[in-house]
Amino acid sequence: MIDNPLNKRSDYPECYSPEVLFGISRIESRASLNVSGGIKVKGIDHWRAYEISWVDDSGKPEVRIGEFFFDIDSRNIIESKSLKLYLNSFNQEKFLDESHLKRKITDDLSDISGSEVGVLLHRLDSANALEIMVRKGRSIDVEKVSKTQGKPDSILIGTSDIIVENEQLHSDIFRSLCPVTGQPDWASFQIEYSGRKICASDLLTYLCSYRNHAGYHEECTELIFHDIYLKCEPQSLSISLNFLRRGGIDINIYRSTRELVAEALMTRLIRQ
Repeated sequence: MIDNPLNKRSDYPECYSPEVLFGISRIESRASLNVSGGIKVKGIDHWRAYEISWVDDSGKPEVRIGEFFFDIDSRNIIESKSLKLYLNSFNQEKFLDESHLKRKITDDLSDISGSEVGVLLHRLDSANALEIMVRKGRSIDVEKVSKTQGKPDSILIGTSDIIVENEQLHSDIFRSLCPVTGQPDWASFQIEYSGRKICASDLLTYLCSYRNHAGYHEECTELIFHDIYLKCEPQSLSISLNFLRRGGIDINIYRSTRELVAEALMTRLIRQ
């Protein structure tokens, strides 16, 4: 973590600079959290970038909104500040058209992550491609919480003998901390599961225990999935943490016992 660029003052590159991208090992991260445990987890990391720009042959700027889809089993996750620096390195670069930029971004992100990355670029006049999602299910934010412990612990989560099918719950008060800067990361949490009914107030108490927890977005999501799966033993489980924009990038992490299709995730929440 010593060489992590997030921990240093960084000037914006004056020209195309793929070397600023910084990868963080997924294997090492999961080992430190002890969340492998033989659980077969499926998922997608879905990033949206709102500050993509380059110039055409005349020097006129072009702007796009970008979406990036990372495989759950890629070798590395990408440190978000390094991605911001990388994307801004295109600001003075000339490209004949959008397809050339898209190919370069795809190649660079695939190389640093160690797996093929899906890339979409949207014109601002096609904003319907990023329509706001209306969530199903109910909010648990009205529930009372117990006094939270200093760190997340699955012991906080309780279930009943009632069996539910595809119950959908969500919360908008999740917060964790950047593991390097200590800055807050806000997110909305969603869950759909079948099995023994999870106590909503216990679940909210557990989520609130992350308020001062330092962890990358992917780490937090996988730890939550792991804790719920092992404690509640659901027949099926899908969760997501949809993090608010920082540095022009929002990050959406999906983990599930089911296969996930990238195209089904191309929506955003109202706070994004």
